[in-house]
Amino acid sequence: MANITILGAGFMGSALTIPATDNGHRVALWGTWLDDHLVEAVKRGEPHPKLRMCLPPSVRVHPHTELVEALNGADLIVNAVTSEGTLPVLARLLPHLPPGIPMMSVSKGLLRRRTGRVDTISVTVKERLPPSLRRAFRFVLVGGPSKALELARRVPTAVHYASYDLGARRLARRLFETPYYLIRETADVRGLEICSAFKNAYAIAIGLCDGLVKAGRWEAIYNTKAALFAEAIQEIGILMRAVQGDPATLTGLGAVGDLFVTGVAGRNRTFGELRGAGMATGEVVAQLSARDELTEGYAAIRMGHTFARQRRIQKLPLLGALYRIVYGDADVERELRRAILDPPGPKR
Repeated sequence: MANITILGAGFMGSALTIPATDNGHRVALWGTWLDDHLVEAVKRGEPHPKLRMCLPPSVRVHPHTELVEALNGADLIVNAVTSEGTLPVLARLLPHLPPGIPMMSVSKGLLRRRTGRVDTISVTVKERLPPSLRRAFRFVLVGGPSKALELARRVPTAVHYASYDLGARRLARRLFETPYYLIRETADVRGLEICSAFKNAYAIAIGLCDGLVKAGRWEAIYNTKAALFAEAIQEIGILMRAVQGDPATLTGLGAVGDLFVTGVAGRNRTFGELRGAGMATGEVVAQLSARDELTEGYAAIRMGHTFARQRRIQKLPLLGALYRIVYGDADVERELRRAILDPPGPKR
């Protein structure tokens, strides 16, 4: 029996308590200062407000004021806060983090390093660690198609656990794998991080198509969605090669699988639908923020655009179109047509 501390009481952090407790482990679920209402509901024995189900009674739930208590005796720490919340939570965590404890992350996004360079979460987090912790830092990244609502209800799910440290990823797999939660190990941390971050951005493109139909500008969108999906995978492949990612990650669960599920359902698709239907980006952000549903894809487009520009990565017409649509209020239909029908540079 192991002690697992999960940081972040939102969708995925709370969903992971199910396989962990099914395996007989002790779980402490810590909510950030934005999760107090979720923690209070769970502590009252009510269904989790986001998952709409009760968590296992053995889960110890802690508000943001009880971080030290939540970390007590942890064998594994899981980062389940958003990418934008990762560094603020890390700053609170560091004074209480013993050397050598593996950290697993289900957060999917890109962060800005102290130099201003945009990079993946593993690189940015390691940079922020003091030398005494950096030498023994063991990081495990979770990627692939995993909807929290389904995982919490034990719907069959397959994901990747990536780490350069064989022992760390074996430990994480042993703690969480169940008959309904299949875990495939890989050492391709950088490649999986790129897939996980950029699929959120590209999934918005799929939602934009739904929005155009809703607005009456298009009658059907399956051909266009398929073309956008293929273009997105090709562009993620270009981005992966820039960090020497494994091509198998692109064609498997990491990119193809994760982009499929994110484009079919979820907040990224909803963001795209609202923007595609004619709502300005500012209005979309305000509406989703009011419902506590602002998606990772919104920030991923901006950070991903900067990531590519800083590395002089070219031939990313769809990413450029998404940036102009979301951050420049460009015409959705025109930009999507250009991205798939008239991409810049030599014809592929």
